[in-house]
Amino acid sequence: MYKVLLLSISMVFILSAQQFEAYFDEASQRYQIPVNILKAVAFSETRGVHIINDEESHQSCIGIPHVYGIMGLRNDHWFGKSVDKASEITGFTPDQITSDERLNILAAAALLDFYAAERRINRNNIHNWKEVIESYSGIKQDAVKPLYSYEIFRVMKEGYISENLSIPVNQEIDLGIFPEYVKPGIDPVYIESEDYGPAVWDPSPNYTNGNISHQFSVVHTTQGGFAGSVSWLKNPAANASTHYIIRSSDGYIVQLVREQNRAWHVVCWNGYSLGVEHEGFVDNPAWYTDEMYIASANLFNHFSVRYNIPFNFNRIIGHNQWQNNAWRIWMQSNYPGIDPTCNTHTDPGIYWDWPFYMQLVSKDTTSPVITGYSPSVTGDSIWANQSIKITFSQRMKKSAAQSAFSITPQVSGVFSWENSGRTLVFKPTGLYQLGQLYQVSFDTSAVNYNNRKLLSGIEFSFVTRSTAPLNVLNTYPAVNQQGISNTVKLKVEFDTPLLTSSITGNIGLFNFSGEPVQIKNVVYSEVDGRGTVTFSPQSSLKFSSDYSIQVSSEIKNILGTSLGTSQNVQFRTADSIYVAGTLIDNFELIKNWKDPNFSGSTIGTDPNATTFTISNEEKYAGSASGKINYVFTGAGGVCRTFNADKPSIGSNSAETFGLWIYGDLSYNYLEYWFYYNASSNVIVKADTLNWTGWKWVEVPVSSITGSGDKLFHSIVIKQSPTGATSGAVYVDNAIRRNPALTDAEEHSLSSVPAEYILHQNFPNPFNPETIIRFSLSENTVVELSVYDILGKKVATLADNVYYDKGNYSLRFSISDHGLSSGIYFYRLKTDRFTAYKKMTIIK
Repeated sequence: MYKVLLLSISMVFILSAQQFEAYFDEASQRYQIPVNILKAVAFSETRGVHIINDEESHQSCIGIPHVYGIMGLRNDHWFGKSVDKASEITGFTPDQITSDERLNILAAAALLDFYAAERRINRNNIHNWKEVIESYSGIKQDAVKPLYSYEIFRVMKEGYISENLSIPVNQEIDLGIFPEYVKPGIDPVYIESEDYGPAVWDPSPNYTNGNISHQFSVVHTTQGGFAGSVSWLKNPAANASTHYIIRSSDGYIVQLVREQNRAWHVVCWNGYSLGVEHEGFVDNPAWYTDEMYIASANLFNHFSVRYNIPFNFNRIIGHNQWQNNAWRIWMQSNYPGIDPTCNTHTDPGIYWDWPFYMQLVSKDTTSPVITGYSPSVTGDSIWANQSIKITFSQRMKKSAAQSAFSITPQVSGVFSWENSGRTLVFKPTGLYQLGQLYQVSFDTSAVNYNNRKLLSGIEFSFVTRSTAPLNVLNTYPAVNQQGISNTVKLKVEFDTPLLTSSITGNIGLFNFSGEPVQIKNVVYSEVDGRGTVTFSPQSSLKFSSDYSIQVSSEIKNILGTSLGTSQNVQFRTADSIYVAGTLIDNFELIKNWKDPNFSGSTIGTDPNATTFTISNEEKYAGSASGKINYVFTGAGGVCRTFNADKPSIGSNSAETFGLWIYGDLSYNYLEYWFYYNASSNVIVKADTLNWTGWKWVEVPVSSITGSGDKLFHSIVIKQSPTGATSGAVYVDNAIRRNPALTDAEEHSLSSVPAEYILHQNFPNPFNPETIIRFSLSENTVVELSVYDILGKKVATLADNVYYDKGNYSLRFSISDHGLSSGIYFYRLKTDRFTAYKKMTIIK
């Protein structure tokens, strides 16, 4: 019975892992669109990443209008109102289409269905979809449309695999239906660029004739797809341009402005700079392909040779170079007539690999060397599933490096790359033989991207373990731990790696009655030879209730050793808390929150992995939350996420300020930073991150020293001596409140209302006071006001105050408002609900 119940739970995890596939299948079947067309559109527009509906984030230096969701829908005057059109067809609201992945895919499929029906195409012939896809793009210029559809057909022909997308190879697709000028490696007859041979000439009207001094070459990122960016840059109303633009997938180049003319790309630097846009989004490194790097580096080498631009970081720069203080100082000394701070954009961002790029641009002849490898220990100490890693001083050509690798006895496995292409990883597809000596060899046939051979190879050996016991090291929650979040992420850590096939059916969550609780997001990971399983409840747990994690004795490690004794870890969830107050930030939009690398207070972190984004992965309320990813590189690290808006939280010492925090069990410190007197900083320790799930974390306003209004400006994660070196914390709903004035009734989870209700006041009639009760079925902002019989507002009990879902009661006293006898009306208003009730005052 125990194992059968647990098996049914594990199926929830399997379905969750395949959710994106299910979304595409559903849309394909509902609207009769080939499923791989839908996936290829998602690849072309966003590389399968759901871009949150946020007008503040993803801003482009060329001003290209924003795209929405995984399918890159639009709502602008250049590409059209595809969000509104899809809303009209499907009945989904624009907000639903732009924020929900499933509805975004369905909306895109509905649009493709509309265009296919309009053209009455034979849907069974994949090539008939070309013009339908071009209509979907919203691109106006006939010559640019094939650039869009070509990329979609190309990826369907060649295939693509990522975390969210799996597009199979389809050799039946004929790319011959496309004009030659859209393809890489085109015949020279189609190349009209007089400046740079490999580029296709397609002029933009946006430039200033002549009068350019070629002092700098600038790397940009489009914040959009290739074809759409070309279309936009040819739009006179865009008021933007670039000399060249490069496609991500194959390095195909279009020239839009002659090198002798000024392109409009870097404000006051235009008269001194050549600009190149690179297709993609700065927060997704998948766009920065080897093909793009190589094509771009060859172009920038051409700039340097032709215009004598030195191969250094002062003259070959990113659009974000204004953030580099050393460069600003250098500019003031060498180019005092140019303002180094007239730009504000941050492309190409933290994922652009500058050392690799400059190596390519300068045609560096330095040979690569091996700088490390693992396993590097002797004796019977290697687990039977351990990866082999070899690290190099430079990026290596993947195919050549993988061919240089061998292992004896022979083992089947797969290759992957880490460390920006500098670490080769070999992972066995099965298990090594137990107690076996293995010999690894790596020869000098491996080369870097400048075709320089490895200086010397390496040979090393290791012996796999033959036996090891299996024990549970620790769990979260711990045995009998109290006050656990009802959205907890549960964790079971073992002292050896697990046999992954034994996990299914052997770990589960149960309520106090012994009934199984459905779970989701089951993840197995290994660190330093220890296996860890994490998972979350499918729905929020009940408050103030007992639960248990159960681990079966049948779970095994990779050597086949069973746990031996079943484990039962009981814990109790926290009491309910209802938070009402003034909503400072709901984290639906990124607004003026900055990446941690923006702040000089952020130290000891990996800039590529330490980020702040708006995410829909975990959310306390609404459709999104803020997500802080951090990686500390040593001791004493600080990750500061700064809000340039610096909202005021007032100075009332009776109030508190807090946020809903989804902890990561890192045991690092959480701090809130404030200003007083506009710029004097105060650091307040809010908590230690020793939990998972959502938790309300507040600090008294009285704990913020200094006079006058306090300005909340930063959320800080500070590395503790025993804290984890990496983690991810979610933040939601920053609220200022007075706990003494929050008069919420006590509730269990089952009492949370299913609908909005404004109850009749009691007593009624009344004098001198009455109680007004209301029920909220979701977290929302509330206005509760009183009106006289003529409709004049005479009292406000809640003026746009944020409340969690729940049941509330507020006291209303006539003495506070000087009201006379008579009939009055009170109104409850939220963004989804409005209701009135009548009450009578008697004297």
